[in-house]
Amino acid sequence: MIRKLIESKRIYALVLFTYLAISLIMFWNVTAGITHVVPGSEDAFQSLWNLWWVPYSVFTLHQSPYHTSLLYYPIGSNLISQTMTPLSGILTAPLQLISLAFTYNFLFFASFALGGLFMFMLAFYLTKNNYASFIAGLIFAFSPMHIAHAYSQLQWGIIEFIPLYILCFILMVRTKERKYALLSGLSFVLLTFMGDIEQGIIIVLFTILSLIVLLFIDRKEILDKKTYINVGILIASILIIGSPFFAAMLPYLNSGAIGQANQLSDVAHNMLYSDTILSYLLPSYYNGIFHGISKTYYNQSYGLTYNGAQYNPNPTEKTAYLGYSILFLVIIGLYYGYKKDKLKTNYYWIIIGVLFFLLSLGPYIQLANSPTPIPSLYMLYRDIPLFNLAREPGRFDVIVTVCLAIFAAMGFDHLEKNNRSKNAFILAILFSGLILIEYNGMPLSHAFANSLVGGTSIPKAYYEIGKIQGNFSTLVLPALPDPYTTSFLYPSMATYYQTATHKPLIGGYTTRVNSSQELSLENVPLVVSASYLQSGSGLVFPYPILENYTNLTMLWLSLYNTRFVSVIRNAYSVQQQEQLLSYLVNTFGNESYQDQNTTVFTVSSTEEQHALNSTLAYTVGSWIPGFDMCSSPYVCNQTLSNMWWGNNVRGMMIYTPKSSAFRLNLTAMNYLYSSPLYVYLGNSEAGVFNVTAQPENYSIVLNLTAGFNPVAFYQQNNSSINFGLQNITISKIRNSTR
Repeated sequence: MIRKLIESKRIYALVLFTYLAISLIMFWNVTAGITHVVPGSEDAFQSLWNLWWVPYSVFTLHQSPYHTSLLYYPIGSNLISQTMTPLSGILTAPLQLISLAFTYNFLFFASFALGGLFMFMLAFYLTKNNYASFIAGLIFAFSPMHIAHAYSQLQWGIIEFIPLYILCFILMVRTKERKYALLSGLSFVLLTFMGDIEQGIIIVLFTILSLIVLLFIDRKEILDKKTYINVGILIASILIIGSPFFAAMLPYLNSGAIGQANQLSDVAHNMLYSDTILSYLLPSYYNGIFHGISKTYYNQSYGLTYNGAQYNPNPTEKTAYLGYSILFLVIIGLYYGYKKDKLKTNYYWIIIGVLFFLLSLGPYIQLANSPTPIPSLYMLYRDIPLFNLAREPGRFDVIVTVCLAIFAAMGFDHLEKNNRSKNAFILAILFSGLILIEYNGMPLSHAFANSLVGGTSIPKAYYEIGKIQGNFSTLVLPALPDPYTTSFLYPSMATYYQTATHKPLIGGYTTRVNSSQELSLENVPLVVSASYLQSGSGLVFPYPILENYTNLTMLWLSLYNTRFVSVIRNAYSVQQQEQLLSYLVNTFGNESYQDQNTTVFTVSSTEEQHALNSTLAYTVGSWIPGFDMCSSPYVCNQTLSNMWWGNNVRGMMIYTPKSSAFRLNLTAMNYLYSSPLYVYLGNSEAGVFNVTAQPENYSIVLNLTAGFNPVAFYQQNNSSINFGLQNITISKIRNSTR
């Protein structure tokens, strides 16, 4: 018995080392820079911040990691929907002394080594064949789906505990031993909090479907007192072991947070994040050998055309290649299972694999980049509360990969035994080689290799800012996503730089952004102007209010207690850099720090004080610029294009240092017909304009109090677009008395 235990441990150690060696060689671009580069870009920088934030919040700030005041200052951010990997951050805290990049990469490589090992253990339990089990581990660990996510999303790279849970769950059901119920609970907590909550949701669904399927296949095995007890132990162990995390989450779990987590969960985005039939059959975009070929079908395999709209290709979520050498083994396994009348014992894996395959196809089955009218199983799933928080159907193929690996192992086992092969080792090497060619994640060109990793060096200025005593915030430009690609790369980099300053950041990058967080950024004209500059539209703030927006920027920076504004210059062209830096020098004076890619300015308290002594106004709410509206179905012309549009209640805020009477002047019009436009100051009606379908000038006197005064515009008509405003000015009425 002891001898067998020692022997199994030696085999496990050898298997673990082999998978680790393969991953270190395959991802040489990560291995070569293991302490200073990470696989991925914008999401990788967010994950680096997550790894730092969790131990910092728990051990230094002594607070829940599910809320932070360091991002989107001053309102902070609810991180309940954040791709947090909290347990990963806590367990790897000592490794962060080397570097955050090394910590990230340790988890990256561990996911391949442990993922292979745990899949090996599951397959060995079913086949009792070491070589077959090794192939199963290879299939799961180096599946194109895993490589694609590991190259961009840490939380879905750490999937190694999924086969461990499945093994413990199967052992719990079959042996009735309570220790496996406990181990299943532990595995669930590991996959949910080392990895991602979505993994937990998928495994809950897997467990429910498994019990239902087993109930039909072998009712006696499920309708058993010991099974009921073990399921109870499983649930209890999850709640007890995971209680520190559940307790930390509960205060921030509310309807608003759930709604925020459900962003981009419409049918169109569900399908964008779904697998297609084509993506199951064609080599992955991340395959170094076939990368050149995969680019030829990039749009067809990874893109989406739906209701006339085209969505950018998403290779991470749509990668699902099965591999033809693996399919050959699967067919062998099914054939010999049928021939030897053992297919009944495999029904469970067949049904589970098919169910999750259908879920992975999203709401409607897609052959390529256009959906068919045929609904898939996910159409039912997406309406289940809480479960539908897993809004990327393509991720369900992680269970498909487990089933695929199991049947491939069975196929190899049957192939070896049927041929009475004495060269099982050579046969295993042959299939392993074929699998690694088909699943290869090794970039063969330096250009492709460099495109898959990002450098993690932090400019020295941010460390110097971190040494400065006092409570103040920083602003890093650009703070909004790229207007063309909607990429959050630079806000994500700014979030990562915050690990050096430990100071609150205006903006940042979180998994889900709500309207309040967006508004906290868009209140600052400089942030919006920098975004327009990035899009090529110039350094403009094209809002309907005419005034000095530099003063408004300084007001908000004063209210946000901002001391430093920095620029990531690579985000802009050389000409755009010159324009932005020239404006910032005129606003803040000469730069405080500059290196190859970073320029930092110190915010002047004198300018802030000047802003606080000025009367300023800014828009509030979802105003629609006419040039955006004109790209929609509305009948449009130059007049409508220059207006800013709203319906029902739209507002503005006026700040004044002293109470006085002011005159509000504006140009207004209705979209199609005449209608009264009511103006409210606070909760009181201040006047009414009889607005027509032609632009006309209007004026009204407002008695403002010192501080912030909300002004609202309201029409009774409920159409989507009612009134447009332009050329809003606010001027003090001289010699006014209150």
